[in-house]
Amino acid sequence: MKRILLLILCFVATSYFAKTVHIVADYVKPEKEQAFYEGNVKVEIEEDKIRVNCSSMKVTKYQNEWRLVDADKSTVFFEDGVATSTKLKYDIKLKTGTMTEDVQAKILDKESSDTILMSCDLLEIDLDKDVFKGGSKDAVKIFKGKIEATAKSFFYDRKNGQIELTGDVVLVDHEKNIKMWADNVKITTADDKMVATNAKVELIVEE
Repeated sequence: MKRILLLILCFVATSYFAKTVHIVADYVKPEKEQAFYEGNVKVEIEEDKIRVNCSSMKVTKYQNEWRLVDADKSTVFFEDGVATSTKLKYDIKLKTGTMTEDVQAKILDKESSDTILMSCDLLEIDLDKDVFKGGSKDAVKIFKGKIEATAKSFFYDRKNGQIELTGDVVLVDHEKNIKMWADNVKITTADDKMVATNAKVELIVEE
């Protein structure tokens, strides 16, 4: 019969602040420098407002601190957002990570009422700076309100309300009735204003 184990670990983030990480799993194998978790793994870091659900996970010590997470089939819940991926690498102390393989993200924008949807091969997250950037071998997909876009890569600064799309950008704005091809497009999320370079625009004129 499977046993559900609850492990509470304190990770020292600075000399003055400790994070408490709650981990629940069907199977736990702790070692001196690594700890392994398998089956219905659930992680919560209350101080950082982060939760992770995954099928299996390894936590490794770095610089004598429990910091580095490697997880499979992960769902990451953070402030006003959620992202899923096949692979996750995360640094508990720095609040940074990399999600790879079939990445899907849903993030509530702070400067508008829109929820931004992202689909890509790789997503780098910095939850301290509120920055997300990613790319795909073929094309990333971005959806925001009436805007749909594909590109090779993107950079999303949620704190400052900026999205930058780079490489083979194809963008459709259903509200402005335009379609755009460009090398680079910068979008202000509060009002959807755009600046593009090397662009070709197709206007849709309604009769």
